[in-house]
Amino acid sequence: MADRLPCDEATLRAWLITYITSVLNLPGESVPCDQTFASYGFDSVEVVVMAGVMEEEFGVQVEPAQLFENPSIDGFARAYAAQAAHAAPAAPAAPAGHEAPAAPAAQAAPSAADLDAAP
Repeated sequence: MADRLPCDEATLRAWLITYITSVLNLPGESVPCDQTFASYGFDSVEVVVMAGVMEEEFGVQVEPAQLFENPSIDGFARAYAAQAAHAAPAAPAAPAGHEAPAAPAAQAAPSAADLDAAP
């Protein structure tokens, strides 16, 4: 797995809550983020399935063992969400008064009338 998932901790926590509540048909407030997945009925099979869904959702490999080693929403989000230091740097903005040059205008294709009038 990549060191971190490509999202921040709050986004990962929200995704985990949404996924778990939808699978278990629970209201969101009934999922204690600091308790183990098993404490609200999420078994090992569901943890493995969730790892696969997370791979599809975030585009990185998620090993089920990582969920077993960090078996709560808070623990997993804290351990595997992107951190500011790990985030890709933003492209620098152009200095004030130095806007990027405009792209050249595309030339229009000749019309049928232009082609008919050609010698």
